[in-house]
Amino acid sequence: MAAPGVKPDRKGHVCPPSGATHPSDRWESLFVYSFILKFTNVKEKTLGFESPMDFEDALMSREPNDILTKILSRFILNLKPQTRNLSMDQISTTLVGVLADYLKGNERTVFWDDDVKANVDPFQGMDSGFFAADWDFKLKILRQLVELQLVHSQEIKAAIDRAWGVVHNKHKKEKGAPTPLSPDMQRKALDFLPFGMDHKRERYWIADDSPRIWTSTNPWRLTASFKAVSSTREEYLAVIQHLKSTLPEPKGKKKLKSEQGHADLIKDLEDRLEAIDQGLARVAKVRKKIEQNRILMAQAELRSTRTRRQAQKPDYVYYNQESEDEYQFQEQEDGDFEDDDDDDEQDGKRTRQKAPLATRRSARTAVLNANGKRESSADSSLGNWKGERRSARLGFKDPFDLDDRHPKRARTEESTTSAGSADADSAASAQADGTSNGNENGPGKLKLKATGAAALRPTEVAMEQVAGKKRSKFWVYAVEPIPGQQPGAASESEDVNMEANDDGSPAVNGHGSANGYEGLRVEQGRVVESTA
Repeated sequence: MAAPGVKPDRKGHVCPPSGATHPSDRWESLFVYSFILKFTNVKEKTLGFESPMDFEDALMSREPNDILTKILSRFILNLKPQTRNLSMDQISTTLVGVLADYLKGNERTVFWDDDVKANVDPFQGMDSGFFAADWDFKLKILRQLVELQLVHSQEIKAAIDRAWGVVHNKHKKEKGAPTPLSPDMQRKALDFLPFGMDHKRERYWIADDSPRIWTSTNPWRLTASFKAVSSTREEYLAVIQHLKSTLPEPKGKKKLKSEQGHADLIKDLEDRLEAIDQGLARVAKVRKKIEQNRILMAQAELRSTRTRRQAQKPDYVYYNQESEDEYQFQEQEDGDFEDDDDDDEQDGKRTRQKAPLATRRSARTAVLNANGKRESSADSSLGNWKGERRSARLGFKDPFDLDDRHPKRARTEESTTSAGSADADSAASAQADGTSNGNENGPGKLKLKATGAAALRPTEVAMEQVAGKKRSKFWVYAVEPIPGQQPGAASESEDVNMEANDDGSPAVNGHGSANGYEGLRVEQGRVVESTA
């Protein structure tokens, strides 16, 4: 006898442990699977999830799979809609955190420990994660997640209340007419009752259009048993045949309730055969599609993307030449692949034809200037003039000058005294010989300016035209003689190096003298402009 005033320590309802060796013989499998069908769309969105057998195979697997990943993602989002990191490689860690939040409270769960009066973390001491655990542990986790959703998920609770007609805050008026319930959210669709019962009061449970049938005794008793009796169409027909053979004969004119339930069960099971055949055909089609995808993936790993082997390797080489860029084909070295299409049979021997040399002409060049733009070709210097006046002497031609007429010079004081045309070579020779001082006119003579920056200085003498220089009536080269020495008085031993510079001006060895002129003070910029 307990002492007066002391309440006896009562233990809660504890189900006896199950000795099932497969998820099909556990009621939690039916509990979780039916919840998935009624409150989620995971089955419709997951390829390969077509029947309870697929769900049980996913539980038996010790590797991550798409079916369990999609189920866990939907359950976690129902509990915590803002949860992230739901990929296959991170969902185990996310699941541990979500369950830890709900196991902190005093609400009793599957993992309640009477000794410590608190929930125990089921993942404590596990390093492998959820997918590598045993199927019994996975089934307990999924069952607990379903129970938490039925209690804490506002969306699921609202759907259940609407289906059963539960109204909260009746004194508040609702705005607008209530929306009608969809067929899937009505009470008949959400309720889960046994499909039938035989004369022994054994319950038959069916979740979908698959041939799976579960049987159980009275679920309200601790000694209740649960097992799967059918998974294929043949087993389904065998169950029907067994029920027909065990149908009791009526003892009186009126059948008992258990006898009538047994007969109704047989009829209802036979009526489902057409739906089962359609479901099996759909599953077979999905299985065929999955197998084809698997074969294609296996072939893609072995198949090469190149459908033909090249006999030669193209070697693109770009040269910054004057007018073209060239690329050449490089002959294939020994040991490379050869193409059978390029081989010719000659005298019983196979010989490979040599590919023709291919050239590529392009107006573009690969050299870029400082602004990142391509420079013009080397033989065209017009691009360097930018906005300056183009000279016809350099080869520039006015596109608007149709009759090749030269533009007139400006009418200045000095230009009015200039002559039309003269021989620059004759004028330069005359100035070099001293026959003309640059101010006389005559046939074949150059009339040089007497004043201005272009006029000859008193100490300068006009030189003859440099060989190779284009004749011009405007260019006369002036030199300044050495003080105290007459032109042409240079000694024969003096080294004279009279050449032409790149710009066409004469160049002299700076260590000697040329015809008495010191260093040949040639000024191409000091151009004497003739008046011819």
